[in-house]
Amino acid sequence: GPLPWLMNKEFALKLTRHHVVLKVSPSFMGGRLHNRFVSTACPDPFCGENGPAPDGCVAVFCTSNGAGAALQHYHIPVSDLSPAPPRKKNQKCLVLDGDTRGEIMTVAKCNMKKNTVEIAITARISFTLRFDQICLVEESRFR
Repeated sequence: GPLPWLMNKEFALKLTRHHVVLKVSPSFMGGRLHNRFVSTACPDPFCGENGPAPDGCVAVFCTSNGAGAALQHYHIPVSDLSPAPPRKKNQKCLVLDGDTRGEIMTVAKCNMKKNTVEIAITARISFTLRFDQICLVEESRFR
């Protein structure tokens, strides 16, 4: 299924302090959240402000489009979600694949044309990952 690493809680400990940022498919809620980014609840992506998510769903929130930008909370089926790619440097991403799988790394460079990011380990050493090998995460402000 989609997002197996999220559903089998493989990186659960990493996600207590980071929100996973996800894109919503057009089929959810008649497309009202299509092209919007949502963030998983912390410390538990399966239990948000509106309680535990039903089986196969994730608890997420996003800011409303309206005035005041209130947080809106949803339970979204995992089949309607996909990893959001980073957009700029210094964003954090969770590595889903390869040697550094499960690590949260900082983006040094983002190449939207090639759909890749460069991750710097040191000033001189960096490596490249494709967007399908990573997912954008944000540090939780609620500790």
